[in-house]
Amino acid sequence: MHVRVLREACCAQDDQLGPLEATYEVRPNATLREFVASVVDSGFLQYSASHTSMVGFVEGKEFVRVFSPYYCKSHTSEFLVGSDQLAANALGGCGVHFRFV
Repeated sequence: MHVRVLREACCAQDDQLGPLEATYEVRPNATLREFVASVVDSGFLQYSASHTSMVGFVEGKEFVRVFSPYYCKSHTSEFLVGSDQLAANALGGCGVHFRFV
C-alpha cells in the first residue's frame, strides 16, 4: 500500500524549497507505530526552534504528535489512537497530513 504524506512548511524558505509531499510504502502487516517511525526516521518532517512538534491527521482527525529529534531528543511519538493497529486499517487508504498546532 502507498500512503501520500503531506507536511506543513516550518518557515518561508522551507515552503519554497520543500518537498512538502512524499509517498511511503507500507507493508501489509506494518503497525501504525512502524509507519509513523518510518516517516519520522526518513527526515521528511522539518522543524524549527519555534516549531518543535507536529500533529498527524487522517481525514481531519488527529492521530499522533511527533517531535523534532533535534530539539526534543527525549520525546517519543504520542499516539491518540492505538499504535499497534495495522496501519492499513488505521489509514484506510487515506493520506496523512502533518502540521503545526
